[in-house]
Amino acid sequence: MRFFYFGILFSILCSCSNEDSNSLHPYSEYFYSYDTEPKVYRYRDIVHGLDEQFHRVYGVEDSEGKHIVVERYVQDGRLTEAFNFNLDSLNVLDHMVVNALGENEKATLYNDQLLPKAKGEAAQFTSKFSGVTDSTVFLMDVNRQLTDTKMRKVLSDSSECITLEENAIYTLLNPFTKQESQQTLELVTYFAKGFGLVEWYDTKQRSHFQLEEILSQEKWIKLISE
Repeated sequence: MRFFYFGILFSILCSCSNEDSNSLHPYSEYFYSYDTEPKVYRYRDIVHGLDEQFHRVYGVEDSEGKHIVVERYVQDGRLTEAFNFNLDSLNVLDHMVVNALGENEKATLYNDQLLPKAKGEAAQFTSKFSGVTDSTVFLMDVNRQLTDTKMRKVLSDSSECITLEENAIYTLLNPFTKQESQQTLELVTYFAKGFGLVEWYDTKQRSHFQLEEILSQEKWIKLISE
């Protein structure tokens, strides 16, 4: 059975190892590599310099194969959502969100792709989960298109990156009254060869996150505990 491995935020995994595992996805070199030792990507918003995000990335293996888990945290260490990617296809197997009650909730998936498989091809991801009240639900609909490959500065070096143009629609729906409200975001996202996600911004420049450093789990726990 597929599931997320939580409850280990404030503990150190006892047996971690690097494993050479390859994905069948044609752009897997630009995604996170499979590694059972967690790494924490620290991103800073260069529009609002004090805003940070942390993405905790690690590989797991179960009866259904190998997976790459990406957990997203805000700067005070609170988990907001997590994605479980199948290693072979890089399709999303599970999407977990922290709902309005602060509970981990497994979302319902309708489309499971976040990384296109060819230039000009669109990947669609659609997920439904609880809204801000018991009578509402959120529908998250993301379309990403791979438009370009270029060299960009990543940390202190230049790296080859793929460019994804993203249109995301977030709909808050009351299924009983049929009332709904929508918010649309247009984003540009970069994945670098050998790194994974390194940068993203919305086209109205309200936020612009860049990878600042990659931390060990131990250093990250120390950082958010200070």
